[in-house]
Amino acid sequence: MKISINYNSYLELEKIAIGAFSPLDAFMSKKDFESVVETMRLSNGSIFPLPVLLPITETEYQNVKLASKAYLYYKNFCVGSIEINDIYNLDLNKYIKKIFGTNDMHHPGVVMMLKMGFKFISGKVKLKEKVNHNNLQLEMTPSETKAIIKKNKFLTVAGFQTRNIPHKAHEFIHRLALEQVDGLFIQPIIGEKKKGDFTSEAVIKSYEYLINNYLPKKRIMFSGLSTSMRYAGPREAVFHALIRKNYGCTHFIVGRDHAGVSNYYKTYEAQDLSKKMEKELGIKILDVKGPYYCNICEAIVTENTCPHKLSHGNHIEEVSGTNIRSMLQGKSKIDKKFLRPDLYKTLENLNLFIG
Repeated sequence: MKISINYNSYLELEKIAIGAFSPLDAFMSKKDFESVVETMRLSNGSIFPLPVLLPITETEYQNVKLASKAYLYYKNFCVGSIEINDIYNLDLNKYIKKIFGTNDMHHPGVVMMLKMGFKFISGKVKLKEKVNHNNLQLEMTPSETKAIIKKNKFLTVAGFQTRNIPHKAHEFIHRLALEQVDGLFIQPIIGEKKKGDFTSEAVIKSYEYLINNYLPKKRIMFSGLSTSMRYAGPREAVFHALIRKNYGCTHFIVGRDHAGVSNYYKTYEAQDLSKKMEKELGIKILDVKGPYYCNICEAIVTENTCPHKLSHGNHIEEVSGTNIRSMLQGKSKIDKKFLRPDLYKTLENLNLFIG
């Protein structure tokens, strides 16, 4: 039996196979899917907060058989196989709100999931061919990162998730983490993202420049993560923490609106959920407040280090990916308080945003 898969499913296949999504070792059955939606756990009780599904066409659904082996094809090339243990229908509309906290069709994660259709199969997989993408040379597997951690004798490593180019508040967080751990693992998402997000090329080039010029290179690990953004806020923060644990991290940095979009999630909601599950996740959550720029302190600071946010709110300037995008789109002037001008110059000839 031959099953055609799209690019996102190919990336999911690869991440399952290399252990990036452990404890998940298969595309989810209906039982596991429903358990994840309701409890953020697989049916065996292991924490896993987001669905990982393999959609199939109506024709494939009519022909596929339980307890059989199917070969997975991407663009007419066999890239892996699956031992089928469940074949099922799923009306995702019934579950969307529990996953994303909304069923609003303006939410990019909702749109991405609903495009999957209604027919699915599950089962353990084997990967025959790794995904060949533009940044393949940059991307490491969990076993490769763990080998580097061992070689460098890092006892503690903090994972940093991003889909944006680095601004001064990111640098603040990087340095704060490096005061607490031996190594910092910067791992931007280079899979599918929403329109208006930074291109993977822009994120990679800017981080390479930052690492080479402003961070202690011997203490930095840098690798892409070719999976899609889900924009699922708190659930995705837990998902990202789980992934970074699989790559060898002992700590994980969760931002004030981790994996958020627009105003769908509350400030620090992702941190609250991650901290709640921290012990069972087995990774220390670094929950940084803010940060923001204070014109009185004349520095990037946080609520824990600056006394002026409540008393002198008009002197506070929030630092966000939205503000940085506005600067880079020419809607506002590049402000060196937030973005390094020399770093910006490395991006001048690149396509910065996903169209």
